[in-house]
Amino acid sequence: MTIKASENEVCIEHPNEDSASSYCCETEFSEPVVDYLIGRIGYADLANAIGPFEHVHAILKAQLFSYFRPEEFRGKRLLDFGSGFGVSTCAIAKMLPSAEVCGVELVPERIEIAQTVAALQKVGNVKFLCSPSGDRLPDEIGQFDYVILCAVYEHLLPHERKTLMPLLWSAMKEGAAIFINRTPYRYFPIEHHSTGLWFINYAPDSLAHFIARKFARHDPVQYSRAIQKSPIWEDHLRGGIRGATEWEIIRNLNWGSSSKAHILQPRAECARDRADYWFQRTGQKRFRLLKRALASTFRITDKFLDTVPSMNVDVVIQKEARLKAKS
Repeated sequence: MTIKASENEVCIEHPNEDSASSYCCETEFSEPVVDYLIGRIGYADLANAIGPFEHVHAILKAQLFSYFRPEEFRGKRLLDFGSGFGVSTCAIAKMLPSAEVCGVELVPERIEIAQTVAALQKVGNVKFLCSPSGDRLPDEIGQFDYVILCAVYEHLLPHERKTLMPLLWSAMKEGAAIFINRTPYRYFPIEHHSTGLWFINYAPDSLAHFIARKFARHDPVQYSRAIQKSPIWEDHLRGGIRGATEWEIIRNLNWGSSSKAHILQPRAECARDRADYWFQRTGQKRFRLLKRALASTFRITDKFLDTVPSMNVDVVIQKEARLKAKS
């Protein structure tokens, strides 16, 4: 893989055994940041970190400002859980300059890289903390007004979901909100995150494991072949083969808590509800009538079942006040 960096553009060329593919993307990263990341994480991880950045940035901006006004983040604390190399975390900090942004990551080396990336970009309202283990948060992390899990939840193992989500819930103030996005919907017809296979989401774990190892699509840019072929089911789970639903997320969040979880509806003028928000995010030029029909269906499922069963879960959940004990 080779990379060419110019003032506002990064071009990545990726050769594979069948053909050579390349793509270019606009970027706000300066050459010193790109050069540093190349030296620390290599070309492959650089492609994963920078390649989808603008898309992720757009998702985060749309979700944050569709549910809350920019001034509502002023003076607040925001946790970016699973911050990785800090690329998206720094983008959030720039987007919300009057908020305190904290990135949490499990791998110490990634914390070091994220701190350097923030320093090179001169982002002053962000800090990074390292989790002591996969089922714990950093000590004295404090309380937050907002929490973000961007393409993170699907990579948590089942026991981590049941352990970490209540910890995040306990670190949220009353009235705080948690944003979850880019997590595959558990029962979408195609498993698009790890295998590219149809209907595997409906198979039990043992059968899904067999199908994934035998028939997963070979795409070295999008999927990890090592995970696809692993004889250990836990590796597939860590790779994100099982997504989530709003029900599962809420159940894990407030397990054992007296605080009620409430799914929020967007407040932006262009999105009157979650179905409309989905419709706006898909783009409106192709298959417009079909998308409108799907949005109408999603409006019904959201009203009666609290779910929008699209390709990815995109949900904002608010922590309501503690329930008062009956006298």
